[in-house]
Amino acid sequence: MKLARLAAALLPLAGLAGLWAWSEHISRQGTDWEVPVAGYDPRDLLRGHYVEFTYDWPSRDDERQEEGPPRIQPPPEALCLSGDPPLITQAAAFDPFDRAVFEACAHPILADPGGVYGAAGLRTGRLYVGQDRARAIEERLAARDLRAIVTIRQRKDGTFTPVDIRFRPLTEAEREAREGDSIRPAAPPLMT
Repeated sequence: MKLARLAAALLPLAGLAGLWAWSEHISRQGTDWEVPVAGYDPRDLLRGHYVEFTYDWPSRDDERQEEGPPRIQPPPEALCLSGDPPLITQAAAFDPFDRAVFEACAHPILADPGGVYGAAGLRTGRLYVGQDRARAIEERLAARDLRAIVTIRQRKDGTFTPVDIRFRPLTEAEREAREGDSIRPAAPPLMT
């Protein structure tokens, strides 16, 4: 009788431990990629223990916007990553419902419609940072001479998770582009 009670008490704990071990195993699976950060709101850097940012996926040159007023485009719902991990050379958008393209892509990632950002999950991301790192990350994000790089872990099923953030000095080309953006006149307001 005592043995049955002990087993009844330990069985749920063993089940929880098994689930935790399985989720830990799954979270470590996948390919790590480094994605530059395009921007973040300097007035609202950290929401609790999360840093929020905008991904700067590398695309083909013909997909990049020409000079002129900014065009608002919907965020991609699926991207096919190319390159030698962790370096992404191209992130090509595709229709997430096109199974042939998904299966042909070696490294697909999909927006999670049920996630925090929904369909915009490939444009905007967030990363949990501990309280001990929050102040340092906040200061580094505000530094104009640094580029933030987010490491994501991409899995075969198209899901991905931001796992870390690091910073590097701007390259000369990035410095020139940033300076050019600050002196370019603002686009006229959109008329409705």
